[in-house]
Amino acid sequence: MTSTVTGTAHPGTGPAVEVVLPDPPAVVDADAVRTIVAEAAREITGVSADVQVRARLTRGEAVLSMRLPIRYPMPIWQVSTVCRNHVLERMRDRTAIPVRRFDIEVSELVETRRTAESDAGEVVS
Repeated sequence: MTSTVTGTAHPGTGPAVEVVLPDPPAVVDADAVRTIVAEAAREITGVSADVQVRARLTRGEAVLSMRLPIRYPMPIWQVSTVCRNHVLERMRDRTAIPVRRFDIEVSELVETRRTAESDAGEVVS
């Protein structure tokens, strides 16, 4: 039996074919993910600066745990929901690493200076 292969060019004949390989994915470690998540959380109105994040990367997925201080009197549910959505969007945009689990713990309600000063200056009769 004989086989005939057609449609292949011999080396040195025919047009040159350019192969474009995609850029290799950037290596992202847990420290980089922690930084990205903490910075994204701090961008949300009502989140205090002392955000603490733990991140673990396993099998190409991220597991995140965040302690979130929220400024009083901001609504906790609103700030935490907006923060969660913003962090997940930022993770998609910057790392393309899927987030398998994302726990948010409200660590404290931080009283703003203006409220603390006005409370201190009140006179109770």
